[in-house]
Amino acid sequence: DKDVKKALENPAIRNTPAQIYKACSGTGPNCGSCMCTVKSMIVEHQSALGVQRLKEDLPELTEAETVAAE
Repeated sequence: DKDVKKALENPAIRNTPAQIYKACSGTGPNCGSCMCTVKSMIVEHQSALGVQRLKEDLPELTEAETVAAE
């Protein structure tokens, strides 16, 4: 898990299952049974980035502008 998270945060590594797996597995052969988990971690990471971008792009609303204030 730690290696996958480090690879996801590294801008030099593309966030594809193959590239993340390669970054985490080193040079030796591996069974690949973790690929489903790696794919899930990539999706979660991309979703978190998307939410963060949305938060940054949305304008700040004052209390008077919110639906709850009506």
